[in-house]
Amino acid sequence: MSRYSFHRWRSFRVLIAFLLLVSGVSSYIYLSSRPPYTHYSSVDRFEFETSERLSHEVGKPGKYVLFKQLRGAGFNNQAQEILLYHHLALLSSRIYVYQPLVWRPRGEQSYVPLSAFLRSPTEGSLTVTFFDHVCHPDDVKHVTLSQGIGYNHVWDHALSVLNGPEKCIVVDDWILNWNYLASSAIHAIWPSFNKYLRETFTWSDKIYGIAQRASSALNLHSGANPTGNPYIALHFRRGDFEGHCHVLAERHVGFTTWATLPLLSESIYPPQLDSMNETSTMEHCYPDLSRIIDMIDDYARSRPHLRTLHILHDGAWDHPLVYMQKYRLERTLKDAARAKAKGWAGGPITTVTDSSMVPLAWGEKDWSVAVDVELARNAEFFIGNGYSSLSSQVVALRLGADGGRPEDIRFM
Repeated sequence: MSRYSFHRWRSFRVLIAFLLLVSGVSSYIYLSSRPPYTHYSSVDRFEFETSERLSHEVGKPGKYVLFKQLRGAGFNNQAQEILLYHHLALLSSRIYVYQPLVWRPRGEQSYVPLSAFLRSPTEGSLTVTFFDHVCHPDDVKHVTLSQGIGYNHVWDHALSVLNGPEKCIVVDDWILNWNYLASSAIHAIWPSFNKYLRETFTWSDKIYGIAQRASSALNLHSGANPTGNPYIALHFRRGDFEGHCHVLAERHVGFTTWATLPLLSESIYPPQLDSMNETSTMEHCYPDLSRIIDMIDDYARSRPHLRTLHILHDGAWDHPLVYMQKYRLERTLKDAARAKAKGWAGGPITTVTDSSMVPLAWGEKDWSVAVDVELARNAEFFIGNGYSSLSSQVVALRLGADGGRPEDIRFM
């Protein structure tokens, strides 16, 4: 074999080995991320059986409501809407007709059972599969609740209609749209929604189980791991968010949902957001590392016991730069000389954990976002992004379900 042929053959072998490696890694990622079909099937059966039992128990006096809901957006966008609709149904003494989540990681038409994630909206509620069983077409009234109604009146108007005598109501318009959730109109809902979260909210057992496992493995303080390290949780929203922030800046959009609550106005890290200024919007929506580090400095100086940071991030194979930025953040915060110069009373950050370190078993990836929310909820201090539905969900649970303090929340 000539030298040329030898080198050509060796290059070919290297290429084949590389392709096999890529194929192997891709296969592992795909297979380990596959949904837990057996578990979802058992949850589907449970939802069907409990709904069947409920439909017989309630009988004809029961009143029902089926809402037009958001389909296929991120988990927390869907979750916050479902919780609000369930709350609205309870306030009007109607049985909430729940629908499956549309799981975006697997496309617009991938459905997963709701109670595999959110248990509370399914308890005492009816799965949409049974709606036609309990609601004869003659019993159904179709309504629109937001057309021609100003945002400040949508919620009260919806309550008024749902309190009507009709057995079954189907809401045909999407009343909790993006603009409504970003408006001040939702502030009036907060007192009752606060109470709803405190008295009603529960995750599925699967989410609680993974979160407890993560707290133990990463030694983070929680009810299940009371001797773990108290920690700061940072929602490091990167990935494809920069392009989204530019769109929001051009449209002069402010914070979303519960991040707009007046009681959190002092939680915004200076300078205050000016949504009419595109530079200001980008500073808060997609802050640079120096701003994020300044925020951690500001809090860590006076809390010598807080030397653990848990980072919630969206790093993935298609967003590798997130990991590079996380590494730079970690290296800076662990610098003892820098911490001393910045006046940190207890020294630098000693432990940094992140979303990629959560111990997920095979097929558990579907629950990773919800687990992130739960870990951020348990942190002593939370730094979030006011433009993110995940951060907004964390804030709602900390303040509502847990009775936490606004002082322990900061928005970038």
